[in-house]
Amino acid sequence: MSTPPLLGTVDHATGEVHLERTLPAPVQDVWDALTDPARLHEWLAPVEQGSPADGAFVLRMGADETATCTVATWDPPNELRVTWDHTGEEPSELSVRLSQVDGATLLTLEHTQIAADPVQYGAGWHVHLDRLAARLFGVEGTAWGCDGEDFMAAYRALRPRYAATANGLDALLKHTPSRMK
Repeated sequence: MSTPPLLGTVDHATGEVHLERTLPAPVQDVWDALTDPARLHEWLAPVEQGSPADGAFVLRMGADETATCTVATWDPPNELRVTWDHTGEEPSELSVRLSQVDGATLLTLEHTQIAADPVQYGAGWHVHLDRLAARLFGVEGTAWGCDGEDFMAAYRALRPRYAATANGLDALLKHTPSRMK
């Protein structure tokens, strides 16, 4: 069985994550999913206070974790850039850009200046974007940040693949059974 390609890259040296996803919806619909607090709750996390349109908002990412987001760029429906201040971490920068491609939307997510382990962000954003795509396909649901068995199962499955990519080919070969080398 082959492993599907990663949708993102992680760079330990620079603390950066880059993901791209083609989503089955018009740009405006994806923009609304990124900026409407009720819709953020469907795929990312509950908004505890504020909203992206107000310039600042707080996401409940876990029982004891929040991400306080301060909007730096608000360019509807093309780009949203925020300072991402997650509990217990140094602030980082999150940028999401949208562009129309053949009746769908290309979403480009870049999370930079991550002082924590960028691998966890790569795998985490991958799972969140899977949820976003499912919502845009019409799958019902509510996201509770990084809590929940479904999120954790998907995250645990992806984390080693992102770690191997972040650490280079040597790390991947080290974790590959000898019959596969």
